[in-house]
Amino acid sequence: MRSSVCTLTVGTGLLVALAACSSDSTSPNVPPPATCTGASFTLAPLEGRIVAAADLPCLSIPADGGTYVIVPQFPTATAPLSPVNFTVAAGAATSARIVTASRRAIPGVSGAISDLGRAQRDFERKLRQRERAAAAAARGMSPASGPLASRARADVAAPPVGSSRTFHVLSDFSSTTQYKLDTATLKYVGSHLLIYQSKNAPSSPNGFTDAQIAAIGNTFDQDLYTVDVATFGSPTDIDGNGRVIVLLSPIINSLTDRTSCQTQGYIAGFFDAVDLLPNTYQNSNGAEIFYALVPDPTAQFSCVHNIETVGQITPATFIHEFQHMISFGQHAIMRGGNEEDAWLNEGMSHIAEELGSRFYEHLYPPPTGRTNPAQLFPDSSEGFISGDLSNSYHFLLDPTSTDASDLASVSNWGDGDGTLVQRGGVWLFLRWLGDQQDSMVYGRLDQTSLTGIPNVANAAGTQFATLFGEYALALYVDSLPGIPRASIPPQFRYSSRNLRALYARENQVDPGDFPVAFPIAPTPLAVGSPVQASMYPGTMDFFLLTAPASGAATTVSFSPTSGNSFSRTLNAQVTVFKCPSAAACQ
Repeated sequence: MRSSVCTLTVGTGLLVALAACSSDSTSPNVPPPATCTGASFTLAPLEGRIVAAADLPCLSIPADGGTYVIVPQFPTATAPLSPVNFTVAAGAATSARIVTASRRAIPGVSGAISDLGRAQRDFERKLRQRERAAAAAARGMSPASGPLASRARADVAAPPVGSSRTFHVLSDFSSTTQYKLDTATLKYVGSHLLIYQSKNAPSSPNGFTDAQIAAIGNTFDQDLYTVDVATFGSPTDIDGNGRVIVLLSPIINSLTDRTSCQTQGYIAGFFDAVDLLPNTYQNSNGAEIFYALVPDPTAQFSCVHNIETVGQITPATFIHEFQHMISFGQHAIMRGGNEEDAWLNEGMSHIAEELGSRFYEHLYPPPTGRTNPAQLFPDSSEGFISGDLSNSYHFLLDPTSTDASDLASVSNWGDGDGTLVQRGGVWLFLRWLGDQQDSMVYGRLDQTSLTGIPNVANAAGTQFATLFGEYALALYVDSLPGIPRASIPPQFRYSSRNLRALYARENQVDPGDFPVAFPIAPTPLAVGSPVQASMYPGTMDFFLLTAPASGAATTVSFSPTSGNSFSRTLNAQVTVFKCPSAAACQ
């Protein structure tokens, strides 16, 4: 029997719970003795290796005082979405203690993240689920029943500015799906874009002027459209006009009531996959359409949205939703496949946001384009990159979180829409993947009928478990303090972003949201003292082991706390890295 639990503060400031005075190595809470069934191996400094959980005892850690980063993980998208209790141990359990890790107990650091995007994500979850039916409907239609492929007719003459059109607009998604008719006026014509504004939208000074709509149109048409298409591929052209339509409508404002705005945020814009079916299909407009809210400073339709705020949020919403439009068109319409899995689809849209930021970062190198010349990103980038940085940081603060609001799993979302931290985790994965493969990999992910993990493996030409293991380690070992980045094996590095430098800078300017300079705080793992923890499938945990300076070699094990074997669907594995020094891996 285990004795009562006490607490201890270890050197990193991490609070842990200790089951003291237990010397029973046969307890079900202690992993059984490990056996190496293959060839033993060691690691040189700066060397990393991915090891299946069952093969981990073959790693021999010599008694040389070396420091090791140990990252257990479950690289899966199909395992049941429930926490898995596990034990990590170095050497045989002794009478010392069993440690229970608790990242949330780091003094002064909260994993909580402000979530005013709940309404948008709930809405997107329903839209992604609805895409299943739309994809099935598309597969059931013969080409003769309607245009189901891109025709890329950019030379088609656009309707004249000032002309009108009536749209079916999604108006209620809470219990039943309802549409309203909205008549809108064409305000902008570009090479790739048409912008319509509802006749019910507030007029200036409470709404956009024609000049402001033209400025938004130029941004979409000349910058953001090109970024998405160059990266992910072409959209469909269901109506054969060679352009994507943007509809600014107060119906979008009304999707969120005034009370919900204060606690769950609001819906800024969306893409409705039904529109990519022929207009003979119920409520389809038979066109590529991005829907966005309108300025409403007097709260006529819902909560207050001033002109400046709408002008700031709409570009990032457009580039995010446009990726969804391209993805569905490429997967379901052009190739007759299924819609992309939610975790990968949303992750790609967050990559689209970041690519919008990178466009303006290149356009305005420091110190240009900045209200404050010392700020990290130009003003035009902030709306694109700030959410991804915050979400990813909070994911790394607690990558094993099992709280419903902050559930952390990169690739296993079930039927959910992904928490903010999940979106941060998958953005980090796809950012690393793009750095490894170059940005062409994003086009391969969209221009296919494959989905989910098979899609990633095919696009990268590498098994997903291998990719996940390398990514998980790169989160910590890229840009180790005092170590040249080039000395880290390339598969364990980011090339486009220095995460440690970015997070440290954000910690300086916004310590409220970025409370520590670097969010990953590995749990100390001592020889003879197993550590118990839990995490969801599709994520990882971080541990730090300092080998004894003398004596026998040490083995490491990663096993279920129950003492049984991990389910095969978890693909349980560990990435191990030998640090060049203890100082580099604090």
